[in-house]
Amino acid sequence: MQPIRESPDAGVVGAVPPRRHPIRAVALLQVLAAAGYGVWLWLGLALLLGLGQSGRSGTLVPLALGAVLVGAAPLLACLRVPGLTQWHGWQPRPGHRPTRSALTALLTWLPVLAVAGLAHGDNSFWVTRLAGATLMLCCLVSLSQATHDDRATLPAPLQRATALLPASRITTATYTGGLWMWLSVLTQQGAFQDGRGAYLWALLLLALALGLGLLESGMWQSLRGEPEAATGEAASRHRFPARLLAALLTYALPCTALLLGGATGHLAAAAVAAASALLGQMLERQLYESALADAAAQPPATARVH
Repeated sequence: MQPIRESPDAGVVGAVPPRRHPIRAVALLQVLAAAGYGVWLWLGLALLLGLGQSGRSGTLVPLALGAVLVGAAPLLACLRVPGLTQWHGWQPRPGHRPTRSALTALLTWLPVLAVAGLAHGDNSFWVTRLAGATLMLCCLVSLSQATHDDRATLPAPLQRATALLPASRITTATYTGGLWMWLSVLTQQGAFQDGRGAYLWALLLLALALGLGLLESGMWQSLRGEPEAATGEAASRHRFPARLLAALLTYALPCTALLLGGATGHLAAAAVAAASALLGQMLERQLYESALADAAAQPPATARVH
């Protein structure tokens, strides 16, 4: 969700800046960051409830995995990679102040460092649990703030049409992050130590997949339902094959892997599920934000009702 070429209203105070179609690399980094926040969410919840793995490695491995996924985008922005120089609307350069979402994302690293320093033994110390709860809350706030800032750049009709976007972003993070957490556990243990817990974990991820599918369907319906935000039947038909592919990658392959290897702990199934969900969500995000860009470019007077 970034500005594009100048429009006649670009110099008008209060005018909503135009938007451009998302770059694939940007969409991938955004989905990677969401998955990383999801890993931290699950880790923080596990520490809070005392369900985390024993030992420092059981905490540090998912913590480091989330750091790699979340930290890829700001690292590339600091390295000034062409096309990836902005992070949450902020260019990490001297003299550039962080945006609210960038500042919130930076503050999320503080509980990450706290958990890394406190991880020890069975992680039952109350300060460790408090750090886990703080990590979980910071991830939720960061996801919500970034979504709020993205929606704030939209015209009023599209803000109504994207009312489900915050819930969808958080569900995406918990779903994709849960798949990566599954992979992280299997790489350390080879299999789940508790068979019943493995079944419950698989059922939970399947429920999240169902919830995410309903939310995404509702978002597309809301986008088509707004007269000012109508994207046109031709554009919808054009995007349908890509949306079908995104659904197969996001839901069909990971859910099949969960059903076949969720309880038995097949490492290959977990790897396929995590990678497939990432690719599917990257494609879905790119398609949805392209639809938003097309809708924002339409003059309200010429919007059609479907």
